[in-house]
Amino acid sequence: MSRKAGLWVGALALVWLLPGADLRAAPSDLKPFFGTYVGVATVEDTDGEVHHRDMDVVIQPYQDGFRIDWINVTLVNGRRDLPGVVRRVQSALFEPVEDRDMYVEVEPENLFQEREETKPMRGDPVRWASIDGPRMHVYAFEVLEDGTYELQIYDRILTEKGLNIEFQRIVDGKVLRQITGETARAQ
Repeated sequence: MSRKAGLWVGALALVWLLPGADLRAAPSDLKPFFGTYVGVATVEDTDGEVHHRDMDVVIQPYQDGFRIDWINVTLVNGRRDLPGVVRRVQSALFEPVEDRDMYVEVEPENLFQEREETKPMRGDPVRWASIDGPRMHVYAFEVLEDGTYELQIYDRILTEKGLNIEFQRIVDGKVLRQITGETARAQ
């Protein structure tokens, strides 16, 4: 790397690290969703199996869009202190799409790594989100190895006490899993 390029990268890193340099105001339709939520959910599979989960959801500003972090703890006999409990942690970053009323998932910025293009036909999931009043819709679409598809639809619905959660996992047009839950806004 040339000295000039190194100075440019250093200047960009300094601006990126300055307090507030990366914080931009989020659109007002997102602000009511920002917060930390805790709750429970019921998972129903098409084979009739029913599970219960504890959930933590954090929605916060990210550049011009938002970030969602969520933790699901699948309980065993309604308890978290038994063998077989499964804990999953997931995160997604969304930025607005220019001239569209929607958001698209983005990778975290990394000055030291070149961004790779998403390749849906090679199995990379495509995620996008939209806001419809008190509903935040998040969609995840993936082309499976056998050419069929999977679509996941997450709805997070604002309530007086927190968020209601509705989820569907659809594979090749068939609903295989539904999740419903309620959360309360945490202090």
